[in-house]
Amino acid sequence: MAYVELHASSAFSFLRGGSSPEQLIATAAQLGLPGLALCDRNGIYGAVRAHMAAKGAGLRSWVGAEIVLEGGDVVPVVAATREGYRNLCRLLTVAKLRAEKGQACATWEELARYSPGLVALTGDQDGPLLRAWHRGDGAAMEANLLRLLHVFGPSRLQVELQRHRVRGEDRAEAALVALARRHRLPLLATNGIAYATREARRVADVFTCLRHHTTLDGAGALLSVNAERHLKTSRAMEALFADLPEAVNNTGALAETLEFTLSDLGYRFPDYPVPGGESQESFLQKMTLFGAQQRYGSVTGKVRKQLDHELALIGKLGFSGYFLVVWDICNFCREQGILVQGRGSAANSAVCYSLGITAVDPIAQKLLFERFLSEGRSDWPDIDLDLPSGERRERVIQEVFRRYGRRAAMTANVITYKGRSAMREVGKVLGFPDDALDRFSRLYAGGDYPQTLGIDEQLRLAGVSLDHPRSRTLLELMAELHGLPRHLGQHSGGVVLCATGLDEVVPLENASMAGRVVIEWDKSDCEDMGIIKVDLLGLGMMAVLEDSLAICQERGCPVDLARLPKDDP
Repeated sequence: MAYVELHASSAFSFLRGGSSPEQLIATAAQLGLPGLALCDRNGIYGAVRAHMAAKGAGLRSWVGAEIVLEGGDVVPVVAATREGYRNLCRLLTVAKLRAEKGQACATWEELARYSPGLVALTGDQDGPLLRAWHRGDGAAMEANLLRLLHVFGPSRLQVELQRHRVRGEDRAEAALVALARRHRLPLLATNGIAYATREARRVADVFTCLRHHTTLDGAGALLSVNAERHLKTSRAMEALFADLPEAVNNTGALAETLEFTLSDLGYRFPDYPVPGGESQESFLQKMTLFGAQQRYGSVTGKVRKQLDHELALIGKLGFSGYFLVVWDICNFCREQGILVQGRGSAANSAVCYSLGITAVDPIAQKLLFERFLSEGRSDWPDIDLDLPSGERRERVIQEVFRRYGRRAAMTANVITYKGRSAMREVGKVLGFPDDALDRFSRLYAGGDYPQTLGIDEQLRLAGVSLDHPRSRTLLELMAELHGLPRHLGQHSGGVVLCATGLDEVVPLENASMAGRVVIEWDKSDCEDMGIIKVDLLGLGMMAVLEDSLAICQERGCPVDLARLPKDDP
């Protein structure tokens, strides 16, 4: 291969990288690079987006992360094999589940335990070697290299070199090269990417200011001295390292050994634990026919024909376990007296009706099953369960966590910069007064909705003069920040389930809500990777219905929603 960028950070490094994974991949394609390794700080949040963009562009995207260790050293690692990817997910999970949301650091012992299948770089200014060099501690520099060598071995450790045209970097590099020669380790050129293009550097500067709670005027030496940390062509990197061509050549050689991409994820939805002698298909059929007997009284004619048709298709597509898992959750709700109702196109399924997942008879209503599930579909059926909001819904979520343990977690929700948040954050960095930012927030309609007032007029009414030298910069930066990740939240009710430990598929971390664990990917990422979630959604109206049914029961006229006559007063 030609030069391959093996140390790139995106905006999913949260307040460090200035470009989205998609922007990095698009720029890499324009520059003729064969691929890149995304190594965001303490996470693989953007890995799916890089992977999907790379597939579309005909590039390869490798999965890595910058691992923050106790003491502040940062070691970049890249997954070479599926085992390495699983170990990376486990390492990040261990570090995060013992920390508050947004915080994590691993120990050297944990790095060693989960190192198989991972390739390590010695890192940049935050790495254990250069941090020691900047302290003037040559002995610690070599000790840290030996420590990395002990963890990864000579075949999985690369001495990383970056040239950003910064004063003094040649002396630091000379020390790194000397260490590499002494221990017979390969040199590896990277550009320590923080943004896709030179122009995107100013977004990274905004994030630096936000990270350090300062303004552009007050940031001083916190900002990079230039914009060199952007993607460069193979020719540019060869020219930059003309005196050390091996460092560039080694990038392609290393990339050839990196077998793993997210195409090899290996996710599988859990099977339902059926009784001995039963398969997923046979047990689903048994429970469906039993439920249909309760619903319809007799399972003959049109009812039996429809159930046989649906069960055959569900079995053929391999979805029987999914229906059983959802049925099991509904059973728990009924045992606890919690009202549960499948929503959406699941109501078109006679199997769902028979299992008690929905309360609408699709045969009587002449609903089309193929709107819910058809042979041509490659994606999984989507059964969303409505529950009473509040404590009762939380009991159901916690029961799923209890039953599945590390095989279950909430789906993430990536919160992005939009109108108000982008204006407020950029405005702070540019030094605009708080009262003007408050007024703008009140005027702004938000999101992608049509604006009653143009953005210029909103700024004028907020007290921001368009003649102000930074007004145009404010508007430009707002546009550049729009859509970039701001922080990670959790989905309103999406629970991901996995046949194996979920922390082998994607890292887990604590949510801000006690007792909740969230994965690092959002709903769309999960769909792209074929990861299945069950939505447990809280509705106030379900709580009202549940209370109303209880009152009917107390008054001696119990009501079954599935059999409620349309003309019942």
